[in-house]
This record gives sequence, C-alpha cells and structure tokens, in this order.
Amino acid sequence: MTDYLMRIVVNEQQQEKKEQTYKAILSYLWEQGAPGATMRRGDAGIDNEGNLRFDFLEDIYYNNLPIIIESILDGAVIQRLEGGLKSLVKHGQISISKGFGEADFNGQEYFIVKVYTSEKKKLLKKEEYEKILSFLRSKNVIWATVTKGIAGYGRDHVIYSQHLFPLSEHMPLVVECIVDKDNHSSLIEELRQLITEGAVISLPVDLILNR
Repeated sequence: MTDYLMRIVVNEQQQEKKEQTYKAILSYLWEQGAPGATMRRGDAGIDNEGNLRFDFLEDIYYNNLPIIIESILDGAVIQRLEGGLKSLVKHGQISISKGFGEADFNGQEYFIVKVYTSEKKKLLKKEEYEKILSFLRSKNVIWATVTKGIAGYGRDHVIYSQHLFPLSEHMPLVVECIVDKDNHSSLIEELRQLITEGAVISLPVDLILNR
C-alpha cells in the first residue's frame, strides 16, 4: 500500500465559527481515524495576503505565525478526508506528496526521509539524540534535523499539546534527513526496527546542494 504525506498550512489566528482552524483540523483528523498527525509552528512566514509574519511578540499567539500539520495517510483515507478538510480550510494550503515505493525507484538518486514520533519513546529522549544522529551519519547522511511539534497524536490516539502538557515528554518530534539511493534501503529497514512507535515516510527529492 502506498503512503502519502499530507501537509496543511494555516495561520495560527485563523478561525471559523469561533474555533481556531488548526485545532479544528487536528480534531477532524483524529475523529476521522487518521492514524497520526504532527503540528508545528513556523518561526516566520508569508500568509495568504502576502503579509510577512515574524516571531517578535512575547505572547506568541499574536504573531499569527504559520501552523504546519502533517499526517501520513494511505490513498483511501485521503479521498475520505479531502472534502472535509477543504471545507475547514478557507485560507491555507493543502499538499499531498506520494511516498516512495520500491517500484518507483526509476533512477531516483536522493530521498528525504521523515520520522514522526514523540519524546516519550526511549530512542528519542533528548539525551538520546546523539544516538539517532550517529546512526544517520553512519549512512552518509549530513544536515539531519530534529524538531519538536506543539501538538499531535499517534497510535495511542491521545492528543498531546504544549498547552495541556507544558512539561510533557509526550510531545511530537520530527526527524528529517536526505539520503542517497545507495544507503536508502538499509536506512529505512533499520529505522523501522528502531522506531517501534511512530511513522516513517520516504519521498523522492532533487538534491541541488549538499555540502
């Protein structure tokens, strides 16, 4: 079964019927059975009206920064969710990227690998970051990143957020890197063994600079 990465971008202050749009989207994904979702806040961005948004106010909500929601879904789930999501997102962006399958190799040289998990997993506690980064480096990966989300849920279907759990170790994490074709298969296989709870997706990418 082919997986797809759905990415949704809206402004933090955006709302419909007195409910913040990003909260409505996360709730909708949860209610409709999407297996997991991760929400992150950008540090800056451009909105639908071309306004520049920056993180300069102490109360971060009033910066109206972009909120990014990502979920790994199969094609059938996307078809089921698409109409409802479009009705929720009056202003925003929804994109869908097809995950890589062995049958899709077609001479592709590089892939972006994204791992969605949370801090409660022993592998990715803060003091364990060095271990996963060392693993990626052994696969000739450079410029790997680990970023923390502000809300999300996974297999336990419990929504965690900074607002509800400011000191929680259940916050979502996203690990991203680019890997070449020679190391791709072994990296994916080993990640699947390392990440017992979470989701991994690989997407073909054209790498134009990596130094």
